[in-house]
Amino acid sequence: MFHTGPRSGTAVKVAEASAPDAELYFQRCRWCHTTTFQRLLCPTCGSTDLNPELSEGEGVISVRRGVAAADADLWPVYMSEGFTVRCRVDGPLHAVRPGVRVKVSSGVGVTGRRPVVRLCEEVPLDGWI
Repeated sequence: MFHTGPRSGTAVKVAEASAPDAELYFQRCRWCHTTTFQRLLCPTCGSTDLNPELSEGEGVISVRRGVAAADADLWPVYMSEGFTVRCRVDGPLHAVRPGVRVKVSSGVGVTGRRPVVRLCEEVPLDGWI
């Protein structure tokens, strides 16, 4: 597994990373302050002046639509900073659904170019809380 960030142009193994928690960087436009994830241009104003920032790593699973077979294990996660990123979710399949709170997984980091998140709360198998 690898973890990448804006501090270095190279990937490092997660076990060798100095921080105990996984880091997720997003971009904020310096002109209109829109947040985005891994873009070259701001989706709102088209500016190329994007500043990398460290995310708190907390979000909520969003609704999936039109999922291709290759992306069946990816879920859109709306992060607390206001951007959406497609992530792999670490948790029981019955508990992975829209509206569940997640956090970037420590020790797992980024697989390829997709972040891995874990469920913040356990959901019973029958769905009742």
